Parts: sequence; structure tokens; C-alpha cells
Amino acid sequence: MLRIETVAGVRTLTLNRPERLNALTPALAQDLREALIDSSHDPGVKVVVLTGAGRGFCAGFDLAGGDGKLDPLAEKWSNDPIWWDPDQLAARMMEDGQAAILLRRMGKPTIAAVRGPAAGTGLVLAAACDLRIASQTAIFKTAFASAGRCGDPGGSYLLTQLVGPAKARELYLLDEKISADVALAIGLVTKVVPDEALEDITRELALRFANGPGLAYAGIKRNLNAAETGSLEETMAIEGPANARASLSHDGKEAGRAFQEKRTPKFRGY
Repeated sequence: MLRIETVAGVRTLTLNRPERLNALTPALAQDLREALIDSSHDPGVKVVVLTGAGRGFCAGFDLAGGDGKLDPLAEKWSNDPIWWDPDQLAARMMEDGQAAILLRRMGKPTIAAVRGPAAGTGLVLAAACDLRIASQTAIFKTAFASAGRCGDPGGSYLLTQLVGPAKARELYLLDEKISADVALAIGLVTKVVPDEALEDITRELALRFANGPGLAYAGIKRNLNAAETGSLEETMAIEGPANARASLSHDGKEAGRAFQEKRTPKFRGY
């Protein structure tokens, strides 16, 4: 259900349930978590692209498969009263939410390539990525209030960081569909591109990261994550050592040499 492809340092993770608009099941969520952990640790992976097969990115979390049966992982436990215990359910939701944390925290750039619906959990996963490239067909919806829920773990934090508290409240409480152009206007997506160009433009951006200064990218993400909750002084205390390491790295020195020699730097990622 999860396709994994790695080419030239770009790892593409494709949610592959097109008949269900790539809605997540417990098994697919687990596969995604494991793939993200592996991507984070694999030195051959320089950038991660998350996308969906067919005409959708991810329509949310769905325990029902296309034949109306529960996902096998869910079916194993669905008749057990513990399955419906609030604390147990919350623990499973927190486990499923680890994918968002991994996308946000891994020391490599992450890109969501969004075509069609990105709703509920799908919206949270897209929001967790560093950049979101949206096709003109993309549609975004929190989808939680409509389902009688208040939101997947991490979603309210990520959307508040992206669009601000007032707009995040609108997205959650009104629970309305918004187009790609509106998403761009409010800062939810990085760029809107023609549908037929989504893969090519995303690949071009991913290769730019794959051939870039990987150590610097890791430091940038660490600094920005720290800045979301830390004071100026606390953030500076993290930025200083990180920038020193980057400056003394091969890529830091290579950037200086290339500038002096008026050529394009050849980064190695360390």
C-alpha cells in the first residue's frame, strides 16, 4: 500500500490506495512510519517526497477498505472492548501521529506533492512537510468537525504555525473546502502548479535539495524547530554551534571556494 522509490538521493513515498483517495489504514500508517524512520537514517536519502497515487493526496484516515471490510490490523482488535477504550484509542492515535513528527523533525527536507483532496490526516501530513507543492486540482479540508472529531494529534499545532491562530480556527471550526489558490493565499501551500506539471516541478525541487548542503539543511530545520517554542537567547544558543559546524564542514568551505572562483559549488552533504 506504500510505494517506496529512491532515485538520485530523492526518496518518494507514495500512498497507494487510489480507489479510496489514499485514505490511511492502520497498516498503511505503520508502513509510512517505518519508511520515514528508515529515510531519516539512510545516508543515501537526501530529501523525502510524500505524495498520493491517482487523483488524490490523502482523504484522511479510513478503517474501511474498498470492499467495506476493516483493515486487517484493525479487524484483529475491533471486537475487543479495549479497542474502544478512550485511553487505548488515544494511544493508537498518538502512534499514528508519529509520521507527522518524523516529517517535521527529520534532518532532511520533506516535500508534499498534493493533487486532489488533502483532508483530515492527509492535511496534517502535508502540513508536517517543509514545503507543499499543490496541483491546481488540490482541495484542502480539516474534515474533523464534520466527522464529530476535534482533530488528529499535531494538526492544530502545525496549522497554527503555518497560517496563524485566527485562520487555523476558521479551518477547524468552519470545516470548509478550500482551493489550491486560497491555500496559497493564506500560506498553507508553497506553490500552485498546473496538474500535469506537479511531478516534474516537485522532482526538480527535490533534486535541488538532494544536490545541496545536507548538513546545512539539517541545521536550518533544527534551528527553525527550536525557534517555534524557544526564546531568542535559547534559539541563538542552538544556532551558534550549528552554524559553526556548517561553516567548518566540507560544504561550508566549498561554498567559499566556489564563490571566490566564480563557479557553482559541488556540495557533498557534509
